[in-house]
Amino acid sequence: MKITRGYKTELDPTVKQHILLCQCAGTARFAYNYGLARKQEVYKATRKTISAIDLQKELTTRKHTDLPWLKNASKWIVQNALRDLDQAYDNFFRRVRERKAGKKHKNLGFPTFKKKGNGRGSFRLDKPIRVFEDCIQLPRLGTIRLKEHSYIPTSDARVLSATVSERTGRWYVSVLVEEQVPHIVPATGQPIGVDLGISSLAVCSDGRPPIKNPKALRANLKRLKRYQRHLSRCKKGSKNREKARHQVARLHARIANIREDSLHQATSSLAHVPLSSSERISLKTHLASLLPSPKTRAEQKKAKKQVKKLLHQTTEGNAPLRPQVIVLEDLNVEGMKRNRKLARAVSDVGMGQFRQHIEYKSVWNGETLLFADRFFPSSKQCHCCDWKWENMELSDRIFLCQNPACPLFQIPQDRDFNASENLAQLAEEYLRSLR
Repeated sequence: MKITRGYKTELDPTVKQHILLCQCAGTARFAYNYGLARKQEVYKATRKTISAIDLQKELTTRKHTDLPWLKNASKWIVQNALRDLDQAYDNFFRRVRERKAGKKHKNLGFPTFKKKGNGRGSFRLDKPIRVFEDCIQLPRLGTIRLKEHSYIPTSDARVLSATVSERTGRWYVSVLVEEQVPHIVPATGQPIGVDLGISSLAVCSDGRPPIKNPKALRANLKRLKRYQRHLSRCKKGSKNREKARHQVARLHARIANIREDSLHQATSSLAHVPLSSSERISLKTHLASLLPSPKTRAEQKKAKKQVKKLLHQTTEGNAPLRPQVIVLEDLNVEGMKRNRKLARAVSDVGMGQFRQHIEYKSVWNGETLLFADRFFPSSKQCHCCDWKWENMELSDRIFLCQNPACPLFQIPQDRDFNASENLAQLAEEYLRSLR
């Protein structure tokens, strides 16, 4: 089975390569802004649009006349920037049609000009791209070292494209590859319900401990306030202000990285086989014993990579341990952010990103992902007798069933665990409907 997967890692460029990367990012930004300006100009004159192919021909002609510096960059940078502009226009008109049909959109997202002050940006290259254990070869840029070795697959994978981006002074490359993976064995384990929250990132119905929320923004809020206060006091246009701005940007990037790492770990623990630390160590030791003993350091790295792949591979043996169905709530995150008392805490969780991760990881692990109705009373309803607590407030963290006929009558239950049990019952009803 072939799948398309992206691998993102940090580059370790030299000073000369850093200058070339900045020039390539500037070329992509110039091509995008040039295409946007020309599209608006042509539409005002003729009431028609101009395609990316025509814009590319214009820039190719100007490359030999008044824009000779475009020759220093790869042709893929200009082509992909113009293609991205066409895609941005298509997305805008799609949202316009959806709004006319009745779907709500907070912003239609008409393409805007890119500014250097918002960051160097990114550029995409198609071919030829060659990936090695500790470096990557990109057209017109040469061979650039990688800070993380043996991460991007070098064999049994076809490289489709590479996107180079800059963030707080660091350069990253995201390589899109098409690789062959073993056949996915569908999961047959017990379904689980997952209730997302703020105090705990997720509470599951299978009895595992609640997944902790790192609260990355809250933990770094005092430092962030101090950095932003220092930034506001710096003179505009000074070098110290630029240093302070980079300091704030680096802290924001750190907060985002902490949040993303916790979300990846949480979603992977749900999609993969739940193993304790001792079980994971023993399984890794067993899998390593099945492989040929490595002799060099490079072979040791390859062996670790193979063990990691085998650890998460779907097999008939671990199919009963993986959940057959995972149920989440269809939360209105934007509506929750309108509450000024909860907006910061809700944004710090990253519920939308959690949903994105679990969507593709459940497919890769042979599991079914369901979403409960947005108005399903998962927290207000008793999972044992379906009694509903109509006047339940957000501050009520303990659920008490008031139905005398219920086995859980007036027995304190955790609000989030009760919600996860109700979600798990939806999964069981779905499985019964398939029989």
